[in-house]
Amino acid sequence: MAKSPQLQTAFTPTSSDEAPAQHVILAADAVHVWRVDLRVAMECVQRLETTLSSAERGRAVRFRFPEHRERFIVAHGALRDILSRYLDVPASELVFETNTHGKPALPEHAWLQFNLTHSGDLALVAVTRDRPVGIDVEHKSPPDDPARLVEQFFSDNENAAFSALPESQREAAFFTGWTRKEAYIKALGKGLSTPLDQFDVSLAPDQPARLLADRLHPDHPTHWSLLDLDPDVIGSDYAAALAISGPLPTLTLYHWLPSKP
Repeated sequence: MAKSPQLQTAFTPTSSDEAPAQHVILAADAVHVWRVDLRVAMECVQRLETTLSSAERGRAVRFRFPEHRERFIVAHGALRDILSRYLDVPASELVFETNTHGKPALPEHAWLQFNLTHSGDLALVAVTRDRPVGIDVEHKSPPDDPARLVEQFFSDNENAAFSALPESQREAAFFTGWTRKEAYIKALGKGLSTPLDQFDVSLAPDQPARLLADRLHPDHPTHWSLLDLDPDVIGSDYAAALAISGPLPTLTLYHWLPSKP
């Protein structure tokens, strides 16, 4: 079995800054977010690949470019390693099932809720107990025409809010809005079958992340929470948001590191 990667704490908004032990305890009112740098040595890529399922390895080989294949392997290998720490089950023995919209789960450990996202050289993994969670990260490559993307994918209310922002804030608002919306639909577990124009999130970068309305689920704004992740923690080149059912829990962010050869 591949050697388990090392771990260190990168940021903890709680009072503790100690790195968790090999076994990680997850309280009912907590959410853990793990930051994974996808740039690792080839030796680490090869070790992580041994923990993947045959289906995951099959998905990896279908990538055209080697760097995309390697990022997939590291992201999914790190996910397995992270989840194994909560379950005391070897990473290679975890069995995932996906729903009809492609969201994975661990049917034998249904209490452990999780979500993976990756963009550029960064992956994030959110882990909770018995609470649906979604997370999204986007590398902030300047979009060609953010106003056109907002018009195409966002709701009428969001378009109005976007147009009311100063020009200097619109690119940042696009990324905050996009990650908040993606995190929410990922938490719902229905992917893009949930129309992006049927719910509203706050857009202004200097305002708290909020689910303002959901026309398909009118009660959700009072039962769901959104949170932006600090770019000083995840990286200034990225925007990221978390969505979770219920009130915002205690957040701890860990930095996953590959094991040394």
